[in-house]
Amino acid sequence: MKTMFRRSSSRNGEGRPWRPLLRIGRLFDAVRMRMMAIILFAAMPIALIGAVQAWRNYDKTIAAPGYRTDLTLERVNLEIRHEVDDLGSMLRVVGHMALDDQGIKRMLELAQSLTGHHYDQIALVDALGNILTQVGRTEGHRRLVLDDMPRFQGDVRVSSINGGAEVHGLPVAFRVTVATMIGDGSGHLARSGFLTAIMPLSWDEWTLRPGDPRLDIVQRDNPVAIWVLSPDASAAAPLCGDCDWPRMPSAMLMERVRRIMRTGHDHASGALPDGAFSLGRVEGGVVVLAVTRRNANERHAVLMFAIALVGGGLLLLTGLLGASKSADVLIVSPLRKLTASVNLWQLGGVYDVRSNWAMPFEVRQLAHAFSKATRRLARHERRLERAAVRQELLLKEMHHRVKNNLQIVASLLNLQAGRITQPAAREEFAQARDRVRALATLHRYLYAEGGLYNLNMQSFVRELCGQIMHAIGEADDGRITLDIHVEDLLMVPDQAVPLALIVTEAVSNTIKYAFPDGARGTLEVGLRQVDKMRACLWIADDGVGMAAGRVRRGNEERSGIGLQLIRGFARQLGGELQMFEENGTRYVLVFVLQQPEPDQDDI
Repeated sequence: MKTMFRRSSSRNGEGRPWRPLLRIGRLFDAVRMRMMAIILFAAMPIALIGAVQAWRNYDKTIAAPGYRTDLTLERVNLEIRHEVDDLGSMLRVVGHMALDDQGIKRMLELAQSLTGHHYDQIALVDALGNILTQVGRTEGHRRLVLDDMPRFQGDVRVSSINGGAEVHGLPVAFRVTVATMIGDGSGHLARSGFLTAIMPLSWDEWTLRPGDPRLDIVQRDNPVAIWVLSPDASAAAPLCGDCDWPRMPSAMLMERVRRIMRTGHDHASGALPDGAFSLGRVEGGVVVLAVTRRNANERHAVLMFAIALVGGGLLLLTGLLGASKSADVLIVSPLRKLTASVNLWQLGGVYDVRSNWAMPFEVRQLAHAFSKATRRLARHERRLERAAVRQELLLKEMHHRVKNNLQIVASLLNLQAGRITQPAAREEFAQARDRVRALATLHRYLYAEGGLYNLNMQSFVRELCGQIMHAIGEADDGRITLDIHVEDLLMVPDQAVPLALIVTEAVSNTIKYAFPDGARGTLEVGLRQVDKMRACLWIADDGVGMAAGRVRRGNEERSGIGLQLIRGFARQLGGELQMFEENGTRYVLVFVLQQPEPDQDDI
């Protein structure tokens, strides 16, 4: 039924989704796979906890360079703001001194000297933006415009300018401007103006004083490198020119930065194969790019994560393989030996399983239980075999004695018929003798052929018909040809007995009455299986027919009680008897075939 369901489901397309589940179910039928699954499920929580912890450490390690670049950008922004505030404070102090042009110039020269000429230009500018006096570089800078001028006295105006290659090679610099009043030389403030300074964004180590907090950023062993970018990211320069940083970031990184800036994002960060980068705007809108590499501890952490991942997988695989091998040695192999021994015992061999140290206690107990059970079953089978042999001998003896008794009865009937002078009475005795002989032949087959429960009808019908021909005296001259078509069919004795009597009556009547006055002809006897449940018997001759026979005998019945017996035996078989008189007589009997009992060896 399971097979039929699977086939019908596959035809309808409904069983196909279940096929993978069935394959998985068959895979986990084995003890080895179940042991591996149990170990895997048992190790899963510990492995999951370890994996989560390792992943968290790995994630922190991977994210550490990004945090470091973000902190570096904040630190750069803070330091630039402090530097701008210091420059603005210095300019305000100079502006409050109420000096004339020459006095302011001397103060600016003093400030430039004290800062180590750090500023590219410090200038005094009038209200229209014209330079009155300046120190530092005098070329390459645009004049002061309205956007660079503070609106109120004391304000500090900060703007970034594109200095190009003229501002220490950096693409940008800061212009810091404060409003001031210019004196007339006598201590009186005569007119308004501006003090402006151009501060290059450069943190070279030689320009920083000892103790400057920016030295922590620009130290040579710092894994963070910082570049200042032009507004369109077309140019870049390192914030520290003497820190052994590359002059330009990699072309791939610069292209990535340009794509980010084209989207309008001011701040962005991302991962690199060996670190991370952060992009952002600092004081004055300057674009700064910070790139960091993983330090030795972070590289070691990544390596340890990979080792832990691979090592954990290898350990788990080794454990599963060890469990599989152990299950095979301790459980599967003993069970296979036990199964092979049981199968050998079923085929008639000897059950023999020797327990050893490799067998678990439960398997040894199971083997011992099988051993006791097989010994008990073997004793019981020997008793059953002796009983079956005895029963078969008794049945054969019974059939043999019945056959002998029937033959004795047939002989007595034959002797009695020889003493009768009346032909009709002698004929009746002869027919009774033939019927008894038919039964004797059937019982002889039941014990001689070895089929106590089934009878081979092919050889039985052939011998029965030959015996009838010989008894009537038509077997030698060949006047009547006997044509037998019987299949190799097994039939139970309960059906073989009435069928044999039907054949006896029909064949006897045909031989006696179908071919009068020494006429020649053919007698056909057939038996075949129509289908699984039914069989068909037919007996036909090409003689004179039943009607002509009755006329020759003066309208008497063709065979006396023979036809009545044929119909009675047909009813006993539960079949349908039909007779046809066309070119002779034909008997056709279709009956339900009882299934023979299976042989005991096939059960």
